[in-house]
Amino acid sequence: MTKIILLALLVSTSLFAQEPETTESSTDPTVGPRLDTPALITEDITVDRRFNPRKSHWLTTFGFEGMKYAVPFEFVGVKRNFSPRDQELYGGRIGFGGEIYLGAGINTVSKVEGYYMGTLFSQVLNGGDVDENVKFAYTKRTGQIFGVDASQSIGFLFDMKTKNPFMDQWTYMTVEPYIEAGIGAAQAYNRLNYSYNLDTTNEGYKVVTRDALTNARIGAGVNFTSSEGFFFYMKVTQNRYDITERKTDLYQRDNNGTITNGPTIKDKNVKIDPITVYALGGGYKF
Repeated sequence: MTKIILLALLVSTSLFAQEPETTESSTDPTVGPRLDTPALITEDITVDRRFNPRKSHWLTTFGFEGMKYAVPFEFVGVKRNFSPRDQELYGGRIGFGGEIYLGAGINTVSKVEGYYMGTLFSQVLNGGDVDENVKFAYTKRTGQIFGVDASQSIGFLFDMKTKNPFMDQWTYMTVEPYIEAGIGAAQAYNRLNYSYNLDTTNEGYKVVTRDALTNARIGAGVNFTSSEGFFFYMKVTQNRYDITERKTDLYQRDNNGTITNGPTIKDKNVKIDPITVYALGGGYKF
């Protein structure tokens, strides 16, 4: 994830070129020499843009995210053991909101967002071609989380002049570091299904958990906005999920023949550690 963020930072400074500017030096002594590296712009350049970042706008966002969610799998068998672990989830987030320019380079954004992250189920199958004694064996993991957040952020705008390496042209780009806080609600679903059936071993384990969650998060990020209103963002947030209720369904078959298949267990005292979420995405201001 760190390598992806670093690569995205390098790419973002060059893919937003919208307005070309001459790269040749001028004979006019009032014009500075040709720039060869990105540079901070101190003067107000918004008068030459089709999009003015120092005005209020509506905006839409779409991004990709990744996180790890703790799952309570626990089973000791003859062939397989399972223990609590962090399950990796990946997915996307989409949002809509409004941006208000407060002046002096400061703006604030209010957004409502929906998100979904999950696993492509992981499945391991065995058959008679692997072991003639194996009648049926498999392990399958499934996990997902989806929810809705409302967030508020405050940021500071400054302009940079950067070069598009593909077109050999200079353009202006607005950089916006910001901090963000949000609250929301979510649902999580995790399942592990394991079975192993041999002539000498016959065991199984299936557990399904459904979590009802509330979420408070705080994070920081940076936007790179082009002269057309399109922007790219990178963000990291810490999510403090509170499990208001966990429902657990459990089926367990030990090799000695003992079977556990109890009713749904409801628990309102489950604790979960803060979760860090990394995000890359983009959007459009209009």
